[in-house]
Amino acid sequence: MYKSLLLGLASLALSCAGCSATQTVTSPDQDPLQYVDPFIGTGGHGHTFPGALVPFGMVQLSPDNPSQGWDWTSGYHYSDDTLIGFSHTHLSGTGVGDMLDVLFMPFRGDYLARERDEKGRIFTRYGHDRESASPGYYQLYLPQEQVNAELTATTRTGLHRYRYEGPQAARLLVDLGYAQNYDKAVVTFLRVEDNRTLSGYRLSTGWAKFQPVYFVARFDKPFTHQLYQEGKAVKGAKLQAEQGQIVLDFADATQIEARVGLSYVGIEGARANLMAEAQNLSFDEARELAAGAWRQQLNKFAVRDPDQRNKTKFYTALYHSFVAPQIFHDTDGGFFGADGSVHANPDYGRYSLFSLWDTFRALHPLLTLSDPQRVDDMVKSLLGFYDETSLLPTWDLMSNETDVMIGYHAVPVLVDAYLKGLTSADPEHLFAAVKASAMQDGFGLDLYRQYGYIPSELEVEAVSKTLEYAFDDWAIAQLASALDKPDEFAYFSRRAQSYRTLFDASTGFMRGRDKEGSWVSPFNPTYVEHRNTDYTEANAWQYSFFVPQDVQGLIGLFGSEQNFVAKLDELFTTSSEMQGDVSPDISGLIGQYAHGNEPVHHVAYLYAFTDDRHKMEQRIAEIRDSMYLAQPDGLAGNDDLGQMSAWYVFSALGFYPMNPVGGDYVLGIPQFEQAMLNLPAGKPFTVRRTGQGQVESVWLNGKRLNQPVIRHQQILDGGELHFQLAPLTN
Repeated sequence: MYKSLLLGLASLALSCAGCSATQTVTSPDQDPLQYVDPFIGTGGHGHTFPGALVPFGMVQLSPDNPSQGWDWTSGYHYSDDTLIGFSHTHLSGTGVGDMLDVLFMPFRGDYLARERDEKGRIFTRYGHDRESASPGYYQLYLPQEQVNAELTATTRTGLHRYRYEGPQAARLLVDLGYAQNYDKAVVTFLRVEDNRTLSGYRLSTGWAKFQPVYFVARFDKPFTHQLYQEGKAVKGAKLQAEQGQIVLDFADATQIEARVGLSYVGIEGARANLMAEAQNLSFDEARELAAGAWRQQLNKFAVRDPDQRNKTKFYTALYHSFVAPQIFHDTDGGFFGADGSVHANPDYGRYSLFSLWDTFRALHPLLTLSDPQRVDDMVKSLLGFYDETSLLPTWDLMSNETDVMIGYHAVPVLVDAYLKGLTSADPEHLFAAVKASAMQDGFGLDLYRQYGYIPSELEVEAVSKTLEYAFDDWAIAQLASALDKPDEFAYFSRRAQSYRTLFDASTGFMRGRDKEGSWVSPFNPTYVEHRNTDYTEANAWQYSFFVPQDVQGLIGLFGSEQNFVAKLDELFTTSSEMQGDVSPDISGLIGQYAHGNEPVHHVAYLYAFTDDRHKMEQRIAEIRDSMYLAQPDGLAGNDDLGQMSAWYVFSALGFYPMNPVGGDYVLGIPQFEQAMLNLPAGKPFTVRRTGQGQVESVWLNGKRLNQPVIRHQQILDGGELHFQLAPLTN
């Protein structure tokens, strides 16, 4: 009976629109969860967090340290040993910080007598020797408080368990004024509903200019309470203030459990989410369900390799690839829209947190394989954003347009989904949306249409914008072709060739031009100045190869394949020294190749279209081995909501979406002896590697491949992709 109850609760606790049961692979290396290390990326520049969540979950319950700068944007950094508390929302791998809503902090002693940091917050010390994490679970012992904290989650609820030792009263701070990085509370509200229930909301501004979040917390033990307004005691059972806190006193309780429902719609939405997902769950049951959700998600891939570190890197990369986009609707379908209004159930599951400048490259193509049942909801979420604002999002953070990066990269995500047959969205609606983004006047697009490129003196980051707009326009042209729109196909195909206007054959670089057509001088391809030159978080070296839509055209600009390969070689072998204001985003250097940031992620695969494809294999292996390590500082740069991780997943499997629209994957070199894919929309597919050295031949279902690509549908059709390797020859 217990098993039946648990299975029934699973459908509630992990419910989401568009989810379906998935047949999973029986891994030859046992449970994949043993190979996931949530601490990878929490050090260095990775910006990940170690806390508890389920795949694509609204709640990400994780510990927070006091920010010491850019590397604390997720709220946590492995180098730290100071805890402020556990908040319910986090960003994984982003370069800007926000979220960290609804902070819980277990403590002992007199709240007002506590030592505080420079911002007036209580804190405590901890050590990594008594800290652990696994998918869906986090644990930390706090020696100063004599409290062991455990966290787990369902899709929309966070569950806490605190075990208190020692003679002092068990207390818990709930702080809605707490904020870090760019975030700031505007108004908070707390209400004690009864001696086991607390509710409230937090409206904040920051990277997301207007972000409401509502909660209802239910405790398994009774409490007394004391409200505080900006650190001063306030009488009563409710409080509205800019920075509201409440201390709950559980007296002599030795253990308390809390279930916390979140909503972006309202308090009653949070209550309904809590009731639907966690009302009848114990902490241990919720933890088991969260682990089961991750096991089902990760078991879509099974790899065999004698090196456990490679399996740890692979499964952790998979784990980080399934953090976002995140479910944004309540259990009844309601959601907070980009127009600032609450919307009723639109018959699709709303998602938010689209880091599109990063994730269009590999993360979204990975989701078309791993989670095709979610893709339609993601497409309709992007279209919903368009309906509410008249434009597709550039960087959607909790239904806020941040405009933080360049391009209109919702376009390739939408077009790729349509061409793969993964959306039921109205094609005319879809085309209207992508065209609206391309025809807007902001961000230099009016200049782009007028000149055929963006003049450098009239718009910052002119070269990068021109190149990325050209790629997005190519994607629109493919959609126009599929929808039999010849005029639009011709128009956007012409725009897709705009990259040619910025290629300087005398230097072999993409360079800025002024409005008269003259090259911008002086020119230094290794010079950078963060968000203030012709290039976005990069220099000329890193952007001169961004033409994934027309590789043969790019090669032709160099005059010969030999010249093109020589330039690629130089990218990887030249000095890594740069001049100017070098952003920390530009990291993971091999020569001037900067794997820690996204513009170069496709570049190693360009070798596949030349006679020197073995150089590609060498570079891929080098990047996999040096830029991804099974340790906290194991990521070369920001994970950027899974893009860095998705690159590794594909590159370890042996193929990569160099052009992430339409379903071609460029063949690389597999990391593993064998990888098995049992995908929701396809038949079992195996990637097998035999021999050692360089790739001698590649076979699909016994037939030798003569082209360096495999199609999306060929993977879904199932079978075996066999890489035959042979020793290097002189």
